[in-house]
Amino acid sequence: MKSIYKYVAMLVVGLGLAACSAEDFQGATGNVPVVTDYEDNFVVTVDQATNNVTFEFVSVPGITPVWIIDGSTYSTEYSFTRFYRKAGTYTVECKARSREGVSDGAITKTFEIEETQMAGFGGFDAESDFNLFKGFEWPSTPSTTGVDYPAANPDFYYAPGWAEIDATCQVNNGTYTVTLPTATTDKWQAQMAIHTGLALNADTHYDFSVILTSTTDIPAATVKLCQSDDDNIILMNQEGTVSLQANEPLAVWGSDLPGVDISNLKLVFDFGGNPANTEIVIESIVLKDHANDDGTEIPDTPSQPSVPQPTWVAVDSEDNLWNGVDYTMSYYYASGDAWTAYPSNPTMTEEGSAYTFSLPEPTDLQWQAQCTFLTTNVSTAADQTYDFSLHMTSTTDLPSVTVKLCSNDGTEDDDNIIIFLQDKIALTAGLETHIWGAELPGQDIGKAKLVLDFGGNPANTEVTVEDIILQVHQ
Repeated sequence: MKSIYKYVAMLVVGLGLAACSAEDFQGATGNVPVVTDYEDNFVVTVDQATNNVTFEFVSVPGITPVWIIDGSTYSTEYSFTRFYRKAGTYTVECKARSREGVSDGAITKTFEIEETQMAGFGGFDAESDFNLFKGFEWPSTPSTTGVDYPAANPDFYYAPGWAEIDATCQVNNGTYTVTLPTATTDKWQAQMAIHTGLALNADTHYDFSVILTSTTDIPAATVKLCQSDDDNIILMNQEGTVSLQANEPLAVWGSDLPGVDISNLKLVFDFGGNPANTEIVIESIVLKDHANDDGTEIPDTPSQPSVPQPTWVAVDSEDNLWNGVDYTMSYYYASGDAWTAYPSNPTMTEEGSAYTFSLPEPTDLQWQAQCTFLTTNVSTAADQTYDFSLHMTSTTDLPSVTVKLCSNDGTEDDDNIIIFLQDKIALTAGLETHIWGAELPGQDIGKAKLVLDFGGNPANTEVTVEDIILQVHQ
């Protein structure tokens, strides 16, 4: 992981807004518009089903609207839409501008968001008194440049093509709005770190959650909690496993996390692989002692890993049950709603610990590009727990990859005797993604099979799968 070291000052940014400062709107002669003459031209419409708010100015010759969002973000667009996740009452300040300048006065439009929008689990209660971040005063970060950092400001390492540029961040009552103007292609090229000063201990188990909302798809984001000056002392690490869909809030969380001794907790986010002009809102950060019940009902099936990443054995270690694997390959390769089978299967080449699959033909649906390792010497037991890991890189964008480790013992129920299953994994072309699971309940399996499905692949796709590790939980 490249080090995170550079502080970037907070700049005023907005979602899909043409940003400018108040000084840009000085009058030329003082004969400026009277904003109340145009009060009815400023129209705010709320779609309560989606929480999208449309701001529209009914055009008048010679007049340009000035919208002031949240007291600091300016827009001169005639029409734009902004997403509001949380229920509540909001305001926008409106001014009128002509060639003579900007109106001295302003009118305020008030609008209501009736319900908080959240698909799925919404994380732990950020307003609970058990939340260690509630009302938290962020400490200053030790300076590496001779300049003292104001409280609450994060560090950034933002380096499209590994050439560092500035990101921008606005902080408001514990909510961070990050703007990434340029696309990145690789993991760790869009890092943000918050040094909290919080101390944790190994005798306590913890719950953590944070809500992320991105304006673009980011298929392999990272959320990590670790020691501020040692990235290997980890409370939770969801590296490359967080899939953000545009404008869909997602709670990234872990429950009953085994504690570690940490003197200064660091929250690390990485949005490597982001498209250009991405804005990410980071909010509702919660960390609490698991023993303290804040009333949150935890889902039966977590959508994100809820345990920290284990210590992985070496790929070539005898403790890696995949090391020295004996296998044959099986394929299912088809396309279309009729599931028409292709006459030729994908091909696979093996080099060291890497397997490269070539899929010359496109597929349309999940399970239409299955590549299966049928092993003869990989077995597991029901009285053990396991950790499983692999790294995957595709030459094309893949929307819905599946990885499944299950039984190959020859029974009708083999596909349901599962050690590890993760599906709907989105891969970005050229971006390595780490797929893993820890503390997986064992099954009595004499011979295991590993099913990889790339259904939905474009033509001429190559996928490299490497460093497969199956180990008894460390």
